Amino acid sequence: MIIMRDGVRVGVPPMSAYEHLVHFEEYPRFMSSVLSLTPLARSVARMTLDIGGRRVELDAVLAGTEPGRLVHWDSAVLTETFRLEEAAGRGTDVFAVVELDESQVPMVGQAPEEVLRSRLREDLKGLKRFCEESQED
Repeated sequence: MIIMRDGVRVGVPPMSAYEHLVHFEEYPRFMSSVLSLTPLARSVARMTLDIGGRRVELDAVLAGTEPGRLVHWDSAVLTETFRLEEAAGRGTDVFAVVELDESQVPMVGQAPEEVLRSRLREDLKGLKRFCEESQED
């Protein structure tokens, strides 16, 4: 199991960031690694991801939420937890932890840790951009 952590400050209130994170259908709009997404139920979606150049299909389940504070989704291959904290001044600090079962996603010639670190960093940048652009509308 590979575990990666990162964070970003987003210029929106915690509930706004939370609303984007609990709606799987928005993920392709800000997560560069999500190639496609099909909602299967209110809290379940089939995702096709690009992880280190490998196409991975998984069923993600929204496994835990606390409005304005926490979003956790889970699958057999990948899990992701977002903790949201109101930032001093204005905005939200988003702390993300992603766990990858590398035995399910073999990567030839690549360091899985670097692949996961890069994916998480890009997805957090995308979340920041998406939340802040949505706030402007």
